[in-house]
Amino acid sequence: MTPVRLTLALAACLAGALLALPETRAQAPVASARPKVGLVLGGGGARGGAHLGVLEVLEELRVPFDCVAGTSMGALAAGAYVAGVSPAEMKETIARTDWAGMFDDSAGRDSVSLRRKQIDDRFYSGLEFGVAKDGLSYREGAVAGEKIKLFFNALVRADLGERNIEDLPIPLTLIATDIGNGERVAMRSGNLTSAMRASMSVPGAIAPVVRDGRKLVDGGLVDNVPVQEVRERCGAEVVIAVNVGSPMLKPEQVSGVLSVVGQMVNLLTEQNVAKSLSLLGPGDIYMRPELGSITAADFNRQIEASAIGRATALAVADKLRALSVSPEEFKAWRGRVRLEPGPKPPVVHEVRVEPTRFVNPVELRAAIRQKEGEPLDSKTLAQDLVLVYSRGDLQSLDYAVLTERDKTILKLTPLEKSWGPDYLRFGINLSSDFRTESPYNLRALYRKTWINAFGAEWLTAAQLGSNQGLATEFYQPLDYRQRFFVRPFIGTKQEKIGLYFDGDRLAEYRTREDRVGLDAGVNLDVYGQAKVGWLERRLKATRDTGIPQFPDLKGDVGGVSASVALDTQDFAFFPTKGYSAKLDYFEALRESNLDGKYGRVEGNLRGAWSPGDLIFLGAVEGGQATHGRLPLGDSFALGGLGRLSAFAPSQIIGNDAYGLVSVQAQYRLTKPMPLLGLSLLAGVSYEAGYMKNPVTEPNLTGGINSYGVYLASNTIFGPMYLGYATSKDRSGRFYLFIGTP
Repeated sequence: MTPVRLTLALAACLAGALLALPETRAQAPVASARPKVGLVLGGGGARGGAHLGVLEVLEELRVPFDCVAGTSMGALAAGAYVAGVSPAEMKETIARTDWAGMFDDSAGRDSVSLRRKQIDDRFYSGLEFGVAKDGLSYREGAVAGEKIKLFFNALVRADLGERNIEDLPIPLTLIATDIGNGERVAMRSGNLTSAMRASMSVPGAIAPVVRDGRKLVDGGLVDNVPVQEVRERCGAEVVIAVNVGSPMLKPEQVSGVLSVVGQMVNLLTEQNVAKSLSLLGPGDIYMRPELGSITAADFNRQIEASAIGRATALAVADKLRALSVSPEEFKAWRGRVRLEPGPKPPVVHEVRVEPTRFVNPVELRAAIRQKEGEPLDSKTLAQDLVLVYSRGDLQSLDYAVLTERDKTILKLTPLEKSWGPDYLRFGINLSSDFRTESPYNLRALYRKTWINAFGAEWLTAAQLGSNQGLATEFYQPLDYRQRFFVRPFIGTKQEKIGLYFDGDRLAEYRTREDRVGLDAGVNLDVYGQAKVGWLERRLKATRDTGIPQFPDLKGDVGGVSASVALDTQDFAFFPTKGYSAKLDYFEALRESNLDGKYGRVEGNLRGAWSPGDLIFLGAVEGGQATHGRLPLGDSFALGGLGRLSAFAPSQIIGNDAYGLVSVQAQYRLTKPMPLLGLSLLAGVSYEAGYMKNPVTEPNLTGGINSYGVYLASNTIFGPMYLGYATSKDRSGRFYLFIGTP
């Protein structure tokens, strides 16, 4: 090759190299490029509070992530964070939340109608079965999760518009279990809050969530620490996994039904956790906060768990710093995630109620205070939804904020009870004085609801045992708001009454009352009811055993009945606040085979006040014959639990007048347990009574007192009391009572 050609060739090569140089530099990998990071937040109930501390540290160290997967309580933290809620906001919300109340779906006893209170107080709602052609059915969880779902809605600001997983700024997966076939369900799209609720639906405790035709429960059963999910979802090269699962119980700790069930769940969970952890490599970061005595049910200790989670994350801060980015990069990343500060709620143009099977949507809409043309008031809406749910017709009631053609639609989705609208309830009471008295009663109620658009109900109740009865009534509201009503009824009851003299039961009479009548009345909001009507009665009293003290009685009476009742107490049997009052009047305008016409009035007033764990209860009641002589079936009686507890039930009978004052002080020995709500109380009582001209125990004239001590608790069958009471007039007596009055 000539020198000229050689020179030209070298120049061409040099030019080519120079032209290729910029492109080669642009394609070269950057040595400091950040690997893709996947965050995994595991399930563990209240122990999941540790996730908040971990998220705090990730923010402080400027560690972004490319996708997130969460299970159960980890789904709550993951879903809320990706939806724009900061760890500080989550902690603030959790700290002010009443977690014991969160697992009680109702608005509280003081917020439901008096009629509903009266049914619940006698027939326990926890023993409610659906009645259909194919037999009896039961609810799918101890609680429906209504308040939990509304809590999630408020947390992620669902009032600003429907939050769907696929629309979030970071890829998110929440894990659930298909209770029908046991399959693992990875929720990567659809409504965010329903997915959060599904992922933490503990089987048997919280009802399943239906999504895409599948019944979903807690994802911890199949994938409690979903490592593989972030590998697949965003190709995570580094996984940050946080495991807050409950440790296995020691053999000696497995000693009861609840602990056996808990250990079984732990076994299932630990098996899938071990499989997930085997997928972690040396470059991944694994955290297992040492949460000590904090259990999955200790929701009031979540802030404490958060501090432990923070300490755990700081212990691996060196590894986390290797994944950090510059302040500018992290600010831009976090800015895509955060909600705008103080966004204004939209103006609602239409409130739309989805179709129902039996509940009247017009009546449901009337109970929601949100008005068209006004900004959405999410706090008031949540209160209204819980109140409507508390009526007992719905399995759930949710809302969504939609946009259609520049209009904002508030969509209400009522899901009626799958086991309704016809129900069967049960009640029970057992008592003993550890001597001769051990009465028992079993009762059942058939309730057919929503017979027409106004919400008419047909109730039939039966009772067997020491006292027996059968009654039926038709309750017909006269307007959509159910303010006015009429109530025809018919029934019969038979009771045993012991007749005492100086503490000895000398005889036992069996009384029977057949009644038929018609009431018309008005519901006084949710707090009370007033009614007036005509009542026809047939009274009969015959001696069953012992010495004859009264002649046998059989007669008819008819007259006007009237009553007014108010009740704002938060609990029926162990109230901590509120009052109740009742006044009954009966005027016999027609009688045969009795001692003449008569009238009677009877009333009571009760109140509760609770400074902390100390509860004070007070009550005053009395009755009087306005004229004439009261027959045995209409006489006044004292004795029994809370009515001079040192005496047997109805031990002191009179037909002129009586009075009773009682005070109690209770101390809460244990806090109510979430889901179960059980608590143990210790109490002291003092009762003072008066019976004018008693026809039994005639020597008990003037003031009669009773004072005692007791332990009490609520159970699935109603309240339980075990106590001892004594009196200056009689020797002391132990007593046991379980059930509803």
